[in-house]
Amino acid sequence: MKFGAHVSISGAIHLAIDRAVRIGCECLQIFVGSPRMWREIIYSDANLDLFIEKREKAKLDPLVAHTVYLINLGSANMEVYGKSTGALIHALKAMDRLHGLGAITHLGSRGERSWSDVLARLRAAFVVALEATDRAMIIVENSVGAGGQIGGTFEEIRDILAAMDWHPRLGVCLDSCHLFATGWDIRTEKGVDAMVRAFDKTVGLKRLQAFHLNDSKMPLGSKVDRHENIGDGRIGRPGFRALVNHPKLRRLPAFIETPHFEHDVPDRRNLDLLKRLRDSGSH
Repeated sequence: MKFGAHVSISGAIHLAIDRAVRIGCECLQIFVGSPRMWREIIYSDANLDLFIEKREKAKLDPLVAHTVYLINLGSANMEVYGKSTGALIHALKAMDRLHGLGAITHLGSRGERSWSDVLARLRAAFVVALEATDRAMIIVENSVGAGGQIGGTFEEIRDILAAMDWHPRLGVCLDSCHLFATGWDIRTEKGVDAMVRAFDKTVGLKRLQAFHLNDSKMPLGSKVDRHENIGDGRIGRPGFRALVNHPKLRRLPAFIETPHFEHDVPDRRNLDLLKRLRDSGSH
């Protein structure tokens, strides 16, 4: 695995590269606007070109965007649904422009709607988003499955990809905290292997494009999404050693979305720990 972090674009989008280099990133995840607002930010070509130039020099690869937290592609509210589709398109266009792999997105909640209705809504949004963009992938993130959240099981993720006829621009990102919260015991090599085998059988490992590596504040199967620093939560260091060294996962980029160990050294300690676990488990 190669490791990166979700890095701030505050000030100017190209400054994310400087911040990523400073903490030892090997790959990079960013927002392309405010994560809690629908407002789209339009960047100058000079700003975007400088981002591309800096990233090439830093050899940060791949680059992914994370879509805004407000997205709900299963919503029956047409205003929310329209804004959600628009936000997904905005992130994909940014990744097209910045030569990124794709946009990682939460899917939202199904509410009281039937699964077939939800799949139809997701398909319609994805078709529009893919037609409006050139190359970047829609990378679906697994959820904890609480409160009707979409994507809480591998079977739901399979159904979503199948509804899109397994389109080549659709992929998956698995979040370790979310996996643990839904009941996958990834604290041991045996548990990690069982999860990997189940995902491969249900969805297919060729669809897996990225990992989010976050420890969990909450216990196994809690259905609660609370991130913790690597090794300080309920998954623990042995679980992350097993994850980052699993032979079927080594090819993947992994991004941390952890709290900081120290305010003045954001995320470097989390990344350094993951690198040590990778190095110690690869002999």
